[in-house]
This record gives sequence, structure tokens and C-alpha cells, in this order.
Amino acid sequence: MGLVAQRRWIMPAQRIGDVPDGIPALVARILAGRGIGAREMADFLAARVATDEGPPMRDLDRAVERLHRALAARERIVVYGDYDVDGIAGSAILVRAFRQLGAVVGAYIPNRYEEGYGLNGEALRKLAADGARVVVSVDCGVTAVREASLARELGIDLIITDHHHPPAVLPEPYALVNPRRAGDPSPDKDLAGAGVALVLARHLLGELGYALRESELLQLCALATVADVVPLRGANRALTRAGLDALNKAPLTGVRALVERAGLKLGGVGAQEIGFVLGPRLNAAGRIADAEDALRLLLTEDPAEAKDLAETLEVRNADRQELTRLVVAAARERAAERPDAWATVVADPGWSAGIVGLAASRLVEDYGRPAVVIAVDGAEGKGSCRSIAGVHIAEALDECDDILSKHGGHAMAAGFSVPVERIGELSERLDEVVRRRLAGVRPVPSLRVDAEIAAEALTSRLALELATLEPCGAGNPRPYLLVRDVRVYDIRQVGTDSDHLRCKITVGRFTFDAMAFRRGGHAADMTDAGRVDAVVSVGTGLRGFVELELRDFGPVGTAARMLQEPVLA
Repeated sequence: MGLVAQRRWIMPAQRIGDVPDGIPALVARILAGRGIGAREMADFLAARVATDEGPPMRDLDRAVERLHRALAARERIVVYGDYDVDGIAGSAILVRAFRQLGAVVGAYIPNRYEEGYGLNGEALRKLAADGARVVVSVDCGVTAVREASLARELGIDLIITDHHHPPAVLPEPYALVNPRRAGDPSPDKDLAGAGVALVLARHLLGELGYALRESELLQLCALATVADVVPLRGANRALTRAGLDALNKAPLTGVRALVERAGLKLGGVGAQEIGFVLGPRLNAAGRIADAEDALRLLLTEDPAEAKDLAETLEVRNADRQELTRLVVAAARERAAERPDAWATVVADPGWSAGIVGLAASRLVEDYGRPAVVIAVDGAEGKGSCRSIAGVHIAEALDECDDILSKHGGHAMAAGFSVPVERIGELSERLDEVVRRRLAGVRPVPSLRVDAEIAAEALTSRLALELATLEPCGAGNPRPYLLVRDVRVYDIRQVGTDSDHLRCKITVGRFTFDAMAFRRGGHAADMTDAGRVDAVVSVGTGLRGFVELELRDFGPVGTAARMLQEPVLA
């Protein structure tokens, strides 16, 4: 078959006139292509945390009043968080806020395998029996109608803080704090669960108390915001920028241990390092066993304990990587049986519920369409979904509500439980829902190219200019740049299963190291081609040298065939 590009390359049609003072021309072009006007560019790049939060979220004041009353009466308070990085870091934010107020609170993270996602009735009964009078959820609860009713029966005042897509019928807890809730006047709708917890902590502590803990709370929020793949725009961008600055200057004891064990260096930890190194290690606790170790790591002040916990997470992450490899390989085989599906839906009793979300992400990369991977456990399937632009997956699951036992999530990721006998029906329903939401136009794996650059423009100065766009992630990805007709050589497969590709790229007088993840199988074809058109992202290594990531590549002439719009000179 030879060398072929894996994606459809798309160049934005936006053009920019006058470049604002102080902003490099390429950076301005990229921002314009992402819909950011010339007047907003300077503010976007500055990414300052707003001093005026605007109108508070619905029920926020009610939640704060109840917590202050509980603190004054010394009632038992428990923070109940989800088992992913967002829930764990958000729980750590609230626990640390209560510590600042001189209170000792309980923290409860459910076991993914024994209790499943979200608020759990049996857990609430145990907490009530232990004397809990106020339970504060983090990153879960907006769909917990039955559990909220049970909490009232048990004499628990339940405060739900969440950021997931609200269902048609809301629970009725003591307070429900969620910026996505209908009628909520607050301006920041895309906060992570930890971002919502941070807002609650700030109002709970007051400005002076919050200022004393701001550094540690912001770095926890940054970990969660990047790891939960919420858009890095607006408040999320500002919180992440400030949190990364705090993390690199004065990391929490547990964060320092995690960074050092992962082989990273403080001062150089950015969003990419959270997304691909730190986040997976924190998530590994809940994916493989129990997430409690990750929470303990984010709360400890003991360096020796932090070192031990970081080592535990390192081992679990290695186990997670091997499990992921096995599940992804099997899921790809199943997906290939239905190449014409509008949504990939695969299930198996041998798959781990903690890994299926990772497999779903890979299937989206493969097919460019929504993917659902289900771990079957007895009579129940636990599924995880990942989606594409144009298909709000949580809303799509709403249309399958009569099939599912429970479900929840947001636009790009969601989870659910389903009776095993109804998995086939779910697959058919989702196919129909996705087809309709895409207006009958089949999705094609695509790559949005921010700009074409001349090969000689790849310099250290360019890398520094592009770094002003950081933090990059969901909603603000690292810029993808097209370079044509470049020489590639010293091509080799790397990685545990030789699934990645490393090479050198010669551009004019310069040679760069480059990596293409999960493209190891194309090493021979690239060697035969010798020269390629490539879409790359640009970064700098520890010594300041330009490093490239090959996002996609094809034989010379690929760009001319794909791109419909003329590029800027």
C-alpha cells in the first residue's frame, strides 16, 4: 500500500488583517484561525485569573452557609469524590480548605469495581451510620436522583458539586452546585469538577483564608483541569496557567514526589506533562485497584510517605499500560467487524472497567467516530464513551435513557451501566442517534492544520513564540503546522511493542529529532519514501533545542491533494 496519511488535513479559512502589537504574526494567525479576534488576543495570551468571578453558581451560597453551620456545630462532614484525577484532586482541594479552617473531615472515594461511578446508596448508609451529617460530592452526583432521596431519609444534608451534563430530571439534595445547571447565572460553564470545588473552597475560606492556600489549591485544580480534558479556554486556561506556575515553584509534597518518580524536572512541567505523565499515574490507582492512594498522595505532608505512594502509583501505571495494550488490541479486532458503523460499540467480559475509557479513545483515533467500549461483569455492562466534535455524547446517551441503568458525562466523554441483554439494542440506537446528529454525513478522521510554514521557519525562536499559547490541551491544542517536502532518515521503531516511530528531519540547513506516536508500523514505508509532507507540533527540549512531534505524514504531494484553501505565504 505504501506511505499514506492517516487523517484528512483541513486548513482553516480564517484570515487576519493587522497583527496586534507585541504578538508574533504566526501566533496571531493561529489565534484568528481558532476564532479569537484581534482585540481578544492579548487577554487570551495573558491568561490572568479573574478577580471578579461574576454571579455565583446556583445554590453556592446555600452550600457555604450549611458548611459554616456544620463547622460551628462540629458536625461530621465527609467529602465524597469520584475516582479519577478530577474527583481526587477536587476532593483534596476541599479537604485542604477544611484543614485551613481547623476542621477534620472524612474523605470517601468509591471503588470503581465494587461500587461503580458516582454516589452509592450503600456508601451513604455507612457514612450515616458513622455519624456523617453533611456529605459534599465532587465531580459526581448530578444524576443521583435516588441517592439524593436516600440521603434525606438518612438525615444527611447532601451538597452536590459537579460539572457533568445535567439530566432532564435533577436530584433534590440540600444544594446542587453545577455551572451547567439550567438557569445558572455563573459565567464559567466549562469548569472541571475540581474547578467547581475550587470555587466552593474560595467562598468557604473567604479571600484572606483562600490567599493563604491559593498556591496549593491552584496546582490541584491544574492537575484536574488538564487530566479531565475540559476546554483550556477562559477560566480553565487562567486557572491552569496559574496552577502550573505554582506547581513548578512550590509543589505539594505529594506532587513533588510524583514528578520526581516519573522522571520529570520541576520548572519544566506543563500541560503536556500532566496529560501524558502525571495524570495517567494518578488515574492508575482507581483503574487498577482503589483510588485512595492517589488521594493520600495529594494530601500528605510527609516526604517519606509521598515517596512510597508515588512508587505504588508508578507500579500500578505500568500494570495499567499492559492492560491497556491488551484491551485496545482486542477492541480493535471487534471494531473491525463493523467498519460501516456510525458509532463503534464493542463489549467483552474479559475487559477491565478501569481501562475501557482508554480503549474508547484509541478507537476514536482509528475511525474518527464516537466509540463505546463496555466491560461486561455478570448481568451488567459498564461502558465508557469518547466522542468527536458534532456529537455531544452525554446528550446522545439521554436518547438511550430507557435502555441504560444509569449514565452521565459531558460532550466528549461519558459513562454508563447497561443490562447485558440490551447491549445490542444500545448499539443500534446509538448508531441511529449519531447518524442523525451528524446529518447523515459520515465522519472522517481529520486533522486541523493551523498554518503552513516555510521549512526554514522551524527555529528555536519559533518554538518560544508558540510557547506563548500554553497551556495547550482540549479546546486549545498545540498548533499543528504543515511543512512540505522534507527529508526524513534514521527512521526506527521504538517503544515496548515498537509501536512508535522516531526519526530525524532535515529542513534546509537544520536537522531535528522527531517522534510519531503509534506509527511504528510505517517505518519501512517512510524509509522507502525518503521525503514527506508532514503536519508537526513544535516544542523545545530541556536544552532548548527544537523538537517535533509528527502528527501525521504522507508522501510529497499529500498536502496539495488534500488542502482546498490556498495557504498564506
